[in-house]
Amino acid sequence: MCQIVINYIQVYWKRGNDMSKFRSYNQMNANLNNMAAERRAGDKIAEVNRNIADLRSDILRIAIQNQAMMEIMVEKGIDPDVINSKISEIMDRPETFDMNRRAQMPCPQCGRIILDNGTIPLQGTCLYCGTIVKFPPVFKNGEQKQVTEENPEIQE
Repeated sequence: MCQIVINYIQVYWKRGNDMSKFRSYNQMNANLNNMAAERRAGDKIAEVNRNIADLRSDILRIAIQNQAMMEIMVEKGIDPDVINSKISEIMDRPETFDMNRRAQMPCPQCGRIILDNGTIPLQGTCLYCGTIVKFPPVFKNGEQKQVTEENPEIQE
């Protein structure tokens, strides 16, 4: 729409040879470009706000799930001090906060290493053959256990 208005103004103002009209055209063109840029910036801000709302919703959902798991564990007889000491132990590990560390395992089709893709949790796609591999959420001492196709049980 803005381009149509700009083209119309160009044709209209070029018919006359008055420089004041040319300056007015340039000023109007700059104003229209500024308005378009402001609208694009507003759209980006709205998108970021939607993403933040989605993240807040995800965090709230995870917090509720964690609270439910904690309450079930306490109801089943696990001492809350044991849970808190385990949380402290995990927090003391340097790899706990390494956001660049990604799970990996060999591809069941071609044998190449597949990395957790980072966008879809617990899943990776082989870059060579396209096989989609699910990473099991099973951990031992902070390291992910490997599951092989021959033995679906967790390898020790």
